[in-house]
Amino acid sequence: MSAEPPKSAPPPRNPVLVALGIPRLRLPGRNMSIFLGTILGISGMIYYDRKNRRANRQKWKDRVSYLSKEPLQPNGLPRKVTVYVAPPPGDHLDVTISHFTQYVKPVLTAAAIDWELVEAKRQGEIRHHVAEQIRKERRGDADSRDELMRAVTDGLSYDTEGGVICVGRGAYKEYLHGLNEGWLGPLEMPAPPQIEDRVVEVQGLLESGDDVVQTAAEASKAAEGGMVTSQDHDDKKSPEGAEGDEKKDKQPPVPKPYISQSEYASAPTSPELVRISSFPPIVYIPMPHILGFLNTPIRTYRFFTKRELADRCGRLTASVALSQSRPFVPSIDLKQGVEEEAEWPKKWKETAKEKGSEWMQDFVVDDRIVERLRVYQLPSSEDEKRSTAQAAIKE
Repeated sequence: MSAEPPKSAPPPRNPVLVALGIPRLRLPGRNMSIFLGTILGISGMIYYDRKNRRANRQKWKDRVSYLSKEPLQPNGLPRKVTVYVAPPPGDHLDVTISHFTQYVKPVLTAAAIDWELVEAKRQGEIRHHVAEQIRKERRGDADSRDELMRAVTDGLSYDTEGGVICVGRGAYKEYLHGLNEGWLGPLEMPAPPQIEDRVVEVQGLLESGDDVVQTAAEASKAAEGGMVTSQDHDDKKSPEGAEGDEKKDKQPPVPKPYISQSEYASAPTSPELVRISSFPPIVYIPMPHILGFLNTPIRTYRFFTKRELADRCGRLTASVALSQSRPFVPSIDLKQGVEEEAEWPKKWKETAKEKGSEWMQDFVVDDRIVERLRVYQLPSSEDEKRSTAQAAIKE
């Protein structure tokens, strides 16, 4: 048997550490060093991003906070903006609301600006809501207050500038389509083509008998109300049966547009539109949202760089608070959010095109609407430096 080599004596320790009872310190091994380095690196990036995200948010809050200190008349009400939110394709509305709460709401609150949040869970709801409000205004029945409420509120002073915030590309497209439909379309829902054809067909058979006359009366009544007859309804029942019909009754479909995009140019200019010189300015708030396992690198990068999104959304929201806007330029503003639209799920876009989704249609805005639109936008840092330098030279 070979003799074992003698063990080397441990190096001497510092008497002070021995007296204090501190054990011998050892460096971690290779695997533990890699693990600790990875954890510390990820934690450091998260901390750095959150710190700068709060700093960017606070920067824009400080920029508009002086507005909350301005005196308000006893009968005055704060300025109010309308915020439109819709769920991103393939996800829920909570994602958009969380985005608004994190990046837009703090700046509005710092400026003491009130807002009305319009939530849409399905496509077309924002478009129909905007168009219906405009049609009520054109008909003169937009004021639904009773006599007591009218007597109380008529003495109040309102800030009539308002403003519109659209969170996401989908809400932005629907809002502008709603403006086109409301101001250029008819006040009442036009009868579907199949109903008009049925009325003409039945009216040509009036001499056949009383039953046909009764059918013609029913068809005429249905055409006036924009409804389908019972026979048409039975022909178009879904194969799901009664259960499917009950689900549809609980959630009625979103009404289709009163006017198609191809009819914008030929639509007559309503007298109500002639009397309006400008609409409330609008702003598009970006909401990048990408799904899918293969997009994990992009999602990871965005997770660690949310500070950039906070700065961009804060700047756009501050432009709303400061009421700084420019004319609507179709070549620029119609392309806002195109990169967001390119990241929507491919299968969702294919299905949406087959079903004629409003979000996948061409983005068309009539010239009569464009000339009355303005877009909130703050000047860039270079423009601000240039204007400051010019002011200093003049002084």
